[in-house]
Amino acid sequence: MCGETSLKRGYWLSIFGGLLFALSSLFEATYVLYLSGYLFLQKVELAFNVRMFLSLCIFLGLSAATLAFVGAYFQWRGFTRLGGFSGAFASVLALFNVMVPFVYGFEVYPTFALGTFLGVCLIAAGVELASSVLGARWRGPLLTSKEAAVVAVLSAVYAALIIVLKVPSPTGGYTHIGDLIVFAAALLFGCRVGSLVGVVGAVAADFYVGYERWFVSILAHGLEGLIPGLAKGKPIVVQAVACVVGGFLMATTYFVINVFIKGYPAAIISYVRDLFVQAGISIIVGLAVVKAVKSAIPQLR
Repeated sequence: MCGETSLKRGYWLSIFGGLLFALSSLFEATYVLYLSGYLFLQKVELAFNVRMFLSLCIFLGLSAATLAFVGAYFQWRGFTRLGGFSGAFASVLALFNVMVPFVYGFEVYPTFALGTFLGVCLIAAGVELASSVLGARWRGPLLTSKEAAVVAVLSAVYAALIIVLKVPSPTGGYTHIGDLIVFAAALLFGCRVGSLVGVVGAVAADFYVGYERWFVSILAHGLEGLIPGLAKGKPIVVQAVACVVGGFLMATTYFVINVFIKGYPAAIISYVRDLFVQAGISIIVGLAVVKAVKSAIPQLR
């Protein structure tokens, strides 16, 4: 009973640590905007260095939070070393994020620094509690040779579709339906392949078209491939719901960044576009592609 209690405490400490990472970075971004005299309910016109700072600060905070949650999940599944590595990487990103305001010449909000350091302490305590009960377990290699080949091919296809099918948006950025490749990869090959295809393909396309905040795509499209991948082999309804959740997280990640970069009105327009056009159409087409591929290749069922 004592061991089960320690496990639960370890999970929750890691989760609360991740929440502190996310909230602290949002507080810092809000604080910088407040000092600059900008409001969320107006159109935001910011200098390039301010836009980059805000997007990078929020990205690092949300990425650290995501890794902390993933680490808690690994601990729950009994993979202590993976959970520990994920928590450690989350802490490194969060601590690096504290340095970002200095790099861009902004003041560090005390809540930002305190929340980050407290989050690191909570994750360290959570990992230690879980490790003391579970011991060390390891999954094996991240990808098999087959999965690595699939990631390489589908990432190239994904990037090509983005570049060819992109439609510029009046609020900035662009819209496309290339995300169908991410959903198809996740449902056919699982969360590891799906998340990597989302990250590699999106970042490659962003580099090609010159999208300045390419790093946001790592989190947005990584989650978009991770969540549906957990539904591999499940009934079609479960897969559809997982794709909706993945698409929602993708659009919401961009929305959170855009609120600070574009202001609330433009961010809402971009959010609706990303959610119902880019993600919505991609999900419908992606599910159809998965069904057709499974019919043609029974081994993938």
